[in-house]
Amino acid sequence: MVSTGISVRRGIMFVLICIDLLKHSTSYTVNDANEIHKFLFNQTDNGYNKLVLPNYPVNVQVEYTLLALNSLDIKEQVFGTSGWFAVEWIDRRLSWTNSSFGYIDYIYVPEDQVWHPKLIVQNSIVELQKSLGAEQTVRIKYDGEVLWEPSAVLSTACDMNVKYFPYDSQSCTIELASWGFPTDAVNLEFLETGINTSKYNEDGEWDLISTYSKNKTIIDGKLKFSELLFEMEFKRYYSHYLMSVIFPTILTAILTFVTFFLPLESGDKIGYILTVLLALAVLLTLFSDSMPTTSKHTSVLVVFLTVTLGMAALVVIFTIFIIRLFHQPEHEKAPKWMHSLARKFLQLKCRSGRINQLDHLYQSQISENDKPKDGRVCLESSEPFAPYSNKELAEFFDYFLFGVFTVLYILVLLCFPIVLSTST
Repeated sequence: MVSTGISVRRGIMFVLICIDLLKHSTSYTVNDANEIHKFLFNQTDNGYNKLVLPNYPVNVQVEYTLLALNSLDIKEQVFGTSGWFAVEWIDRRLSWTNSSFGYIDYIYVPEDQVWHPKLIVQNSIVELQKSLGAEQTVRIKYDGEVLWEPSAVLSTACDMNVKYFPYDSQSCTIELASWGFPTDAVNLEFLETGINTSKYNEDGEWDLISTYSKNKTIIDGKLKFSELLFEMEFKRYYSHYLMSVIFPTILTAILTFVTFFLPLESGDKIGYILTVLLALAVLLTLFSDSMPTTSKHTSVLVVFLTVTLGMAALVVIFTIFIIRLFHQPEHEKAPKWMHSLARKFLQLKCRSGRINQLDHLYQSQISENDKPKDGRVCLESSEPFAPYSNKELAEFFDYFLFGVFTVLYILVLLCFPIVLSTST
């Protein structure tokens, strides 16, 4: 008997639970929705006025959902994104008892039918509209919670730092502010994360590495306005630029000092270095055109190309003088400092055990008994020597400048990747 009574009570409880679930899962009906709209917006007395703030102040919570990076224009310094803002606040005037209206929890109305904050993007480069969105739908919950999700396809100004291009990273900000309402009327806050990247589609050129949200206050006279900053940092994928920019630039720079390998008798020496000089000028022009026209941040790559172009111009000048000296008549003697420099350099070479072909002129002046056993001839500056010929001096300076510019280019080529590596 006891077990039978327990079973009966359990059956009754099960039936009551099922009835309660059925009652709360009543399907949506148009009549119930119409009654809610009439109850909220068609009251004659104490009716809803969308011009009146629901509270004072109204705490408005905002979150930005980033969908895609449309553009990160380095030249124009424009940051383009696609996404939407989730704007949420409480309006107790828009609440109802859901059990009295078929347990309907949400209704949807056009944005111009209810009060909503006027929000603008402060750093937008396009014409400011009356507010974000255009005839967007507002979701109203039975407890007065209002959710407004205006779409946001934005183009904002961004200060680009191209110092370490193409190993650069850019940090851009979306500045959202309340239009016309000071902080004592409308106060902006962040909703949950501030920036939602769960639906973000990765870009092929830029990698989203971090996001940051910050509150800010704008002071205009005696009024204070609330502003939210949505900051996103992107790092460039440099593999493409490594193959199409860095390597060609370095190879073109190496071709500059190879000019001194060409024999002086060749008529292609000037034509070769001028061709390399023009190639460097074209590269510099192409890169400069893609960089922003600002002096705040100078690209290391542009500096490298400028230095290389300047050194190539020096190579052209020195090559012209060397060729002129090579073809100069022998009765026109070169300045004494050229002979002194050549003799001092040959003395250093002699001490290191190497003899240049210019030494042959003076080997004939030294007797066989005075020559060292190892065959080396050391030139002493105190001994009188006949002057070098113009062709010998031209060959010497061609060889000497090759060594000088080789060392300079190696230093420049080493400094370039070292400076770029400091960005990582």
